[in-house]
Amino acid sequence: MIIAFCCLLISIFAHAQGGYLSLSGKVIDKVTQKPIPYAYIGMMSKGTGTLTNDEGQFFYRFPRIANDSMIVVAVIGYQPFQQKASMYQPNQKELVIELQPAEPRRVDSSYIKTFEARNLISEALGKTKKNNPTLPILLKCFYNESLQQDGEYVEIREALLQTEKDPRPKVLVPEKVKALRGRAFVSENRSKSMEGYAFPNGATIVTHSIEVGVPEYLDGKNLYDYVYELDDSIVYYLGNQVYRILFRPVNTGVKAARNGIISICAADTAIVQIEYDFTSEGVKDVMKVSTTDKLFGKTKREPKRLYTCISYKPFAGKWYLQDYRMRLDTQFEQKNNQQLGSIRLQFVTTEIQKSNGSRIPETDVLVDTESFSHQTISKYDESIWGNFNFTTPTEAMRLIINTLAK
Repeated sequence: MIIAFCCLLISIFAHAQGGYLSLSGKVIDKVTQKPIPYAYIGMMSKGTGTLTNDEGQFFYRFPRIANDSMIVVAVIGYQPFQQKASMYQPNQKELVIELQPAEPRRVDSSYIKTFEARNLISEALGKTKKNNPTLPILLKCFYNESLQQDGEYVEIREALLQTEKDPRPKVLVPEKVKALRGRAFVSENRSKSMEGYAFPNGATIVTHSIEVGVPEYLDGKNLYDYVYELDDSIVYYLGNQVYRILFRPVNTGVKAARNGIISICAADTAIVQIEYDFTSEGVKDVMKVSTTDKLFGKTKREPKRLYTCISYKPFAGKWYLQDYRMRLDTQFEQKNNQQLGSIRLQFVTTEIQKSNGSRIPETDVLVDTESFSHQTISKYDESIWGNFNFTTPTEAMRLIINTLAK
């Protein structure tokens, strides 16, 4: 009887120690009280986490055994927030985390003129092998691909992905992508003029990063296709100074030209973020469209904007892909009716693991989200993701449930 009772206690104790806990709520600016989008929240020491959505909302799930670890909230331009997970109530909801803006350090024009911005970029690119992973890694992530029509969501595709990166030289397959599970919401309000408007290889696009090489537009002689200049303010990320280097094409002849900002950590010269818009001519180069792309009786498509933002986070002495966001805005015109279509792709790393380079068989590679099953549920149910982390859908995204195609 005593043995049975002890076994029962052990079972209860093990059950109490196992399982997952969660936190959900919103991250806001302490001064303005406005939501902060795309802020990291998670356990940096464990390599797990997620991002806030466009409205600053988040949901983060973590193993109960990690309850003594620090939960960190961080984004460029703010002082980081951290607190032990055990300080929160189990499965606490409607949590509000306030981030204090980190006052940027202003620099005068004379310092900007003498600052060798291109040299800093070159040094940062040269240190990718030191600052970024050099051994195989397996990233678990949440992927979202959506289409908006005049601001209304008319298609949403979501998935749990694994992407395996092998940055070692002479590796024939440096990156593989596998879908663990996924789904699609398709609205009956989607205009026929937008048929075929999508990135069939979106999941592959957003998993690429500087971790497996220098961006082609900055590689070698391409580095001299751009003019570089230090921004007039030095910002902060995780308490470290971050240089913001503005770049623009040297002339209109640069193919697939971009205007953007490269943020570099002053402490280790690691790239923290790359953000850019393609120039109007650059958009045409990438999308391969012509100014005369208009046929009688057919839809005219004119790309207006192509935007990309890639962010990195530190873990175990290296910098890993945190998230990749991409947006394409296109003006559609058919029989004098105009509509604005916006494709948005987002990849968010939720877990970082070491790998032997063969965790994902090559036969399991997924590059097409068209295979995701269409949802007909009456509510935007997130239980499909199980114990994996995901990005919270915004209220605007949830409205697609009211217009699902049957």
